[in-house]
Amino acid sequence: MRGITKIVFMANDDRPQGGMTDRFRAMTALYKICKECGFQFKINHTVPFDLSDYLHPNYDWKISENQIQENKEKSVSLSYFEGWWAVESKQYSDTIQYAGRLTCKEVITILKDLSASYEYILFYTNMSFFQKEYGCLFNELFHLSTELQDVIDFHRNKMNNDYFTAVFRFQNLLDDFDEFSEFPTLPAELQEVFIQQNINHLIKIHKRNKDRKILVCSDSVRFRNAAAMYDFVYTIGEKRQHTCNSKIEKQSVLLSFVDYFLISYSSKVFLIVDKVKNKNKKYQSYRSQFPYWASRHRNVDYVVIDYRIKEALKQIMKKIVPLILREYSIKFMGLTKFYKKTVFSYFAC
Repeated sequence: MRGITKIVFMANDDRPQGGMTDRFRAMTALYKICKECGFQFKINHTVPFDLSDYLHPNYDWKISENQIQENKEKSVSLSYFEGWWAVESKQYSDTIQYAGRLTCKEVITILKDLSASYEYILFYTNMSFFQKEYGCLFNELFHLSTELQDVIDFHRNKMNNDYFTAVFRFQNLLDDFDEFSEFPTLPAELQEVFIQQNINHLIKIHKRNKDRKILVCSDSVRFRNAAAMYDFVYTIGEKRQHTCNSKIEKQSVLLSFVDYFLISYSSKVFLIVDKVKNKNKKYQSYRSQFPYWASRHRNVDYVVIDYRIKEALKQIMKKIVPLILREYSIKFMGLTKFYKKTVFSYFAC
């Protein structure tokens, strides 16, 4: 008699599956579906690192590569990726593939249909469901390895367990991060300008929150070194590598986990996004999802400060307000100054 179908979250080959939190959110969503539908949930995450080196099971999710190979005839491979991952995965012809955007109900229907014929469903995915339950589901699945917990405790104690986090994601703008795909690099003469531009944003956050240290997380070691010159900043050194990098070093993996959990323990999380122009070409930092999902782990306050939007709104307001004043012939003394003081100054902050 055949046993209960096992749904296995798969990360065991070189197909791109996004960053760390892309994987976490997919694992937790798949685990939730398995709970609701009566499937057994398993994880086979060995590429580009072995997940069990850092996170240990609270739920029996481990499955070996040998067990998967021994049951190949009872297995089917399934792929559902959102975004460009769907295109990149098409080279794997032995996998049933779904593209576009599926609802949770549609994913469940697919799994139930396949479970009638297969004992193992090997699922490659970056799907994202059950955001509100994300942290609880994560904690049902995992607890930290002793090594990882010790490192996190060390840094939290150094910040008196009371700190804010500011995240800056530059990709390869500052020419010091190996992104998993090609992204632009700022001209050399603008790199220091952009670093200082973002340091100024960090100083603004500090002026409003002088009683706490600010943990600065960034993929740029140059930016972290520049920020570390200020006594209110706490940084953790060494170069980062993206999780999609097939040759990622063990220390970089550990640092990614440390960044994630330190963000999750902060009192408040800021993501700062900005842009700079050069000869009519725009360069901009990246609105990363990493700090968002880390903040959702313990439901801490999460704030995006997007200076790209602020600048666009400021330019719109500069054009619209005078038109409104002219249209309605509002010419009271000092009204234009009032608008500039109350409206324009907000978008400039």
